[in-house]
Formats: sequence, structure tokens, C-alpha cells
Amino acid sequence: MTWRVYTEAGAAGYGVFSVFWSALFLVVGVLFGLQQEATRATAHTERERAANTERHATVSAARTRSTSLWIFAAAAALLVGLLVLATSPLWAVPSLGAQNAGLAWFVAAGAALNCVVAAASGVMAGSGMWRQLAATVALDGILRVVGVTAVLSVTDDIVPLAIAVIAPFPLSLAIVFLSAPRALVANARVPITARELVVNTGRTMLAASATAVLINGFPLVLSFFAGPDNHAQLGSLVLAVTLTRAPILVPLTALSSFLVSRFSHHPERTGRTVAYLLLLIAAVIAVLCAAAWLWGEPVMRFVFGPQFDLDAGVLAALIASSGLIGGLFVSGSAVLARNLHGLYAAGWVAASLVTLALLFLPLPLPQRAALALAAGPAVGLATHLVALRMLGGSRSTALA
Repeated sequence: MTWRVYTEAGAAGYGVFSVFWSALFLVVGVLFGLQQEATRATAHTERERAANTERHATVSAARTRSTSLWIFAAAAALLVGLLVLATSPLWAVPSLGAQNAGLAWFVAAGAALNCVVAAASGVMAGSGMWRQLAATVALDGILRVVGVTAVLSVTDDIVPLAIAVIAPFPLSLAIVFLSAPRALVANARVPITARELVVNTGRTMLAASATAVLINGFPLVLSFFAGPDNHAQLGSLVLAVTLTRAPILVPLTALSSFLVSRFSHHPERTGRTVAYLLLLIAAVIAVLCAAAWLWGEPVMRFVFGPQFDLDAGVLAALIASSGLIGGLFVSGSAVLARNLHGLYAAGWVAASLVTLALLFLPLPLPQRAALALAAGPAVGLATHLVALRMLGGSRSTALA
């Protein structure tokens, strides 16, 4: 899909599309905090139910008050949609240009729809409904690729492209919901008050906001440094960032809810699992960096044409930065599974702040972006690993 948009719309057209995509998925990235908290809450509820079943007991009266994650998600959807529209005067024109500022309405609609998808995905992950979760993720991606490709066969106008991007959110969830409606409704009730859910979700969304700046929203951030009239240069850089991240971040993003669920159900294996995953990421990144250094530049120019103008060193550095962000996903999932919402947020916020600060350095934009994307996640990863090391095998929730 990336290749098709870039070649059909050109570097400048892809620049506008990528900024719209980034603005939408920046909010979607923030809402990933809602999915993470829904996963954690559902997983802990399932573990509590299983423990009480084994003891032939019932959940204590103190915890019988419950909240439906579906209702919570609907309220969040309304709030998020209104917030995106209310803030659009601050970001739509500077990043998209005056002629494309109306895309803010599509960002708001897509963000609101994704609130419900995020909560539902968390319920599926926390309750072990892996087939339904996999189907939701797969359908969302397939429908988006099909929709965007179909639109591009007729026109490269940004409005129908925007519709094709947001339509898979409700369509994929509706299809999956019909496969197990009773289970999805029943598993969405968690023994947590609405106030507790708001507080916990606020913390995970704070961390997810920092995550979104580093990942989904980074092209939008870069657009402020490149300027609204430099979409051609921005398009090449965003394309490189997107493609160099995909091998690591696509699977880790999809599996992060699984990691939270696994760490929640098996806390005694946390240290070993984190170490194994970090070593695996390091090995994959080393191979990809070597390939990018040797063949990255000619391959990218062959595939995307002479418009693409980034050297092999930048491509290798961007791949290395994606490995650090992947490590941050792993460490963050381990911290969140222990109910340490504050430490979880601290790692991601530190990574985001360092990244943003380094973008002000007086360097060419590609080198500046590569440095910022590597240094920020390195700081966040160190924050999480130090916290996990200090906590050891305890299940303390003092900082939750």
C-alpha cells in the first residue's frame, strides 16, 4: 500500500497522505493505552475468577461492583472525537496545509471509532480470545489495503483515500463481534469501578501518548520541522522510517497485548521472557542493519524511483532505532503487567521527551530524525529495565 500511494500520488502527494495517516494513527496510538488497560483489567479478572473457581469460592462482595468496557469505550469515543475537532485549528493547517485542513474531520471520526476497537481488542487479549483478536487485526489490515488500492485505481484524491483508511475500524470489529457476541459482552465486565478505570486508563494513555509520538505520530512531528511546503523531502524520510520499522514494530505492536496478558498470568517468568525477547530483537536488528548498509540505498531507489534520496547510513540508523523502540514495547509490557502504571508511563514519557528535544539539534533532518529516534527509546528502555531490576521478582504495586 505504501508503494502504491507513493508511486501513484508522487512524493508530495504521499507527504500529505502520510501526515493525515500520522495524525490519525497518532491518536490511535494514544488509544492503545485504552487497549492495554482493558487487556490488563480483563486478564486480572480472568485470573481472579479462575483462582476463586479452584477454591470453590465466589468473588468477594467488596469486588462485585463492575464496569462494562463497552460502555466505557463508547464514552471515550465521544470525548476523543470532540477533542480532536477542538484542537484541529492548532495542527491541521500547519501540518496539512490550508487546502487539506478538512481532513481533521476524518481524523476525528477514525479516532472515535478506534476507541471501541481498542477496548474490544483488550477484552479479547485479556480473556484469551486469540482467534477473534487475530481476525480483528487481520481484517483491519486487509480491508484497508483493499480499500486504498481500490480508490487509487480510480483517483488519488485525498478524501476518498481518507474514507478508505478509517472504514476498516468499524467493519472489522462488526464482523468479529458477530462470531462471539455473548462472550465479548460478558468478558467486558471487569470488577473495577469507573473511577479506577479512568485513573488507570489515564496513566496508560499518558504512556501511549509518548509511544504515539515515537511511532504513529512521528511523521506528523517531522512535518512541523520540515514545513508544510516541503512534502516531497518529508515523503522520502517518512517512507524510510515506515519501512525500516515494519519488520520489528508491526509484530511487536500486534503482540504487545499478548505480552501484557502473558506477564500478568505468569509473573514468575517475566525476567527470563524479557531477556529472551531483547536478545531476539538485537539479533534481527543486527542482520537488518547489515543488509541496509550493503544494499539499502540501491534497492530503495530501484523500488521507489530516483525521488527517494536517503543514504545507507541513515537507513541503517533508522533500523537500529526501531530495535530500541521494540525493546521498549517488551519492557513496558512487563512493567504494566505488574500494575506499575506510573513506571510504565515514566519510561515512555522519558523516551518521547528526549526524542523531541534532539529534533531541535542543528543537523540535516534525516540525521536528526535517526539520532532522536535512537537516543529517546534507549533512555526509556533503560528506565524500565532498571525498574524491573530493582523490583526483582516482587509483585509490589506500590507505584501503581
